[in-house]
Amino acid sequence: MALTSDIYAITPTFSATLFRAAAVIGGAGAVALITNQPLDNGAGYKLLFSSVGDSSGINFTVAGFVVGDLTGNTTTEVVAGPAAGLTTKTVNYYSLITSVTIDGAATGNISIGTLITDGVALPRGRLRGFYYVATAGAGAITLTANGTAATDRILLSIATPAVVESQQMSLPGDGILMGGSSATSSYAVLINTTAVTSITAFVG
Repeated sequence: MALTSDIYAITPTFSATLFRAAAVIGGAGAVALITNQPLDNGAGYKLLFSSVGDSSGINFTVAGFVVGDLTGNTTTEVVAGPAAGLTTKTVNYYSLITSVTIDGAATGNISIGTLITDGVALPRGRLRGFYYVATAGAGAITLTANGTAATDRILLSIATPAVVESQQMSLPGDGILMGGSSATSSYAVLINTTAVTSITAFVG
């Protein structure tokens, strides 16, 4: 009898206010979030901080579980507050956020969300296929091992045509193995350009 594996679907949402709607933070302490786990099955995002005013004099501390970290430990990193009209973001992709704190009052409204160019991090597994919806502009879908830097290994690169369309693609064989051997980097990042308005990845 052939063995089968569970398949799950991930449909990322990219929004500057996914974790926190724009609002004033009047002083140091914990920052209330709309959600601390927007995706299931260990997938996650970088956190994007946006500010209306100049909040570059304060720092955020993010704690949580990093995508692909097999140690079971939480990770903490400090992110500088953004200058007026600009953004800052975490280095890590988080599957679960245990806390976000700020060390002082921010200037103007602060929002916390995600950025489409950072994509979504998927833990070690096999990408079996995907479904996407595209606009009239040419776009692209890429999958990189362990991150988004130019030095990272590209596992998949698909150019989408400059037409309005939806397509489902199944990958041959057992699909593409995502992840690395390191306990803190066993993941891959799926990125779609803005011309691809929606993507669902099938992993198993």
